[in-house]
Amino acid sequence: MERDEIIKKTIETNHGFIRAKDLVFAKIPTIYLTRYVIKHNLLKLAPGFYATEEWNYDGYFLLQHSFSGFIFSFSSAIYLHGLGDIMPAFYEVTGPKNYRPISLERPDVVAHTDTRKEIYELGITTTKTVFGNYVRVYDIEKTICDLIRFKEKVDIEVFLKAIRLYAKRKDKDLNKLYMYARKMKIEKKVISVMEIVLNKN
Repeated sequence: MERDEIIKKTIETNHGFIRAKDLVFAKIPTIYLTRYVIKHNLLKLAPGFYATEEWNYDGYFLLQHSFSGFIFSFSSAIYLHGLGDIMPAFYEVTGPKNYRPISLERPDVVAHTDTRKEIYELGITTTKTVFGNYVRVYDIEKTICDLIRFKEKVDIEVFLKAIRLYAKRKDKDLNKLYMYARKMKIEKKVISVMEIVLNKN
């Protein structure tokens, strides 16, 4: 199969986008992608990320492509997990210690840093965006722990809605929730909040 055909098939498989790293396994030099981009008027949306004009713009997916060390958290995790009914006006992410990309100067991104590696890595999973692309996000239990951990900094309505919706979910895992809480040293806080909410359901 010719290089251009491989690039075309990759774009079709991805439903309208291609990344430079997508061609690594095919051992196609990036110069061929550069030529294809020019020839077919693809849009450069980020370094190494190109899309057709018809591609459904996915801000979550594109942001994570550009800053792979960030994990969607707090309001973004609430939205991605369906623990709230309002799409946030900004993206909220958490990165590891000293991870502050110089190129991240965007007013629509709220970036946090977790200085403890074991807590930053706790509960990382993947989920689909509304456009069907996979992004890395903290799982539901880690998200709930984060909300309780920083309760004073979270909008009270957002906090209460997320906690109540979590309590009603059939797929909630309280054992995992309390295990995370122990590792994060907030077990008493989490148990206290959950006992109140669960007793109301």
